[in-house]
Amino acid sequence: MAIAMTTGYSAQTEGARLCIDAASDWALTCVEQLTNDCSHVLMDYGAADGGTAVGLWSQVLDRLHQRQPKAHLTLIGNDLPSNDNVALAENIAKQLGRAPNPTVLVSARSFYEPLVAPETVSFGFSATAMHWLSESPGPLNTHTHVLASDDKEALARFTAQAMKDWASILELRSVELAVGGRLLTVNLSRDEEGRYLGHNGGVTRNVHDQLHQIWRSLADEGVISEEIYRKGTILNFYKSPDEFMAPLKDKTSAAYLNGLRLVDERTVYVPCPYRKRWNEDADTAAFAEGLMATIRSWSRHSFASVAGDETADLVYERLKQRIAASPEEWSLDYVEHHQIMERVA
Repeated sequence: MAIAMTTGYSAQTEGARLCIDAASDWALTCVEQLTNDCSHVLMDYGAADGGTAVGLWSQVLDRLHQRQPKAHLTLIGNDLPSNDNVALAENIAKQLGRAPNPTVLVSARSFYEPLVAPETVSFGFSATAMHWLSESPGPLNTHTHVLASDDKEALARFTAQAMKDWASILELRSVELAVGGRLLTVNLSRDEEGRYLGHNGGVTRNVHDQLHQIWRSLADEGVISEEIYRKGTILNFYKSPDEFMAPLKDKTSAAYLNGLRLVDERTVYVPCPYRKRWNEDADTAAFAEGLMATIRSWSRHSFASVAGDETADLVYERLKQRIAASPEEWSLDYVEHHQIMERVA
C-alpha cells in the first residue's frame, strides 16, 4: 500500500511545523560545520508539500550563505510521486528571489530508493516522515496500529520491518552524503515510558485506540466487511532512541561501513498546539475540527485505500464528534527523536 498525505498537508499539521521548529538549532549547527566548498546540495527527504519547513530552510540557507557567500546552494525537496509535488515545488520556490538565490528542485521518488549521485549531499534533513514502512509486515488483525495493540507476534514483525527499513534508509543516505556532510533526522519516536504520537501515557485518550474503536464499529454495523476491517492498518512504527541509533553502533552495518557516524541525539516533546489553543479559548468546535484534520492528514489513506473515500470520511466525522463530546480528554502530543549524523569516510 502506497502512503499518501492529505492534500493541504501543511495547513492541517501545525504540530509537524512545531517539531521542525524545535530542530532548527541543530539544523543550523549542521550547516555551520560544513567545510568551505564551491557548492552545496541540501535535501529535504519526505518533505510532503514543503510548507511546514519553509521557515527552517530560510534560516539554513541564510546561515550557510553568510558563512560561505561564494558557494552556490541547491535545495531539493523530496517526496513520493503521489505527493502534491506542485505544492512542494511552490513552497521550495519561496527561497528564490533573494540572496543566496539557490537552485530549487523536486525529487518525486521514495526515500527508500537512491535519489541523487553518490557523495552529493552536504546537508540532508527529514522530519516526521521516516516512520512509514516500505511494505506491510503482514496482517494486524485486532487493531489499526501495532503499538496500541496487544499482539506481541505482530509487534515482533513490525519491529523487524521497521529496523530493516531504517537500516536501508541510512545505507542509502550514507552513500549520498559527501564526506563531511551532515544528516539530521527528526522522527516520530517512542520514549522510555512507551509514549508516542497519540499516546501520552494516559493523560488523555490514546488516539490510535479511538481510531480503532471507530473502525471496529463500522465492521460491527456492517458498513465494512471483516476482511476490510483487517486491512485497515496504519503502516508506520515509532522507534525508540536505541532503535534509531542501532545501525550507527553496529560496526558491521552498511551505513557504518560507508562512514556514517552518530554525532548527537536527543528526545524532544512538543505539546499539542490544538489542545493548547482550546485551553486558552475553549472553542470546542474549532478544536474538534483542527485536531480531527491533523489526525486525518496522516491516517486517512490507510482507511480510504481499502474502503473508499466515503467510508474514510465517515471515520473522521465520527472522530470529530468524539472530540467535541469530551474535549478535555483529547490531545495529540508529539514525541520526537532528533539525530545528527556525519559521513566521515
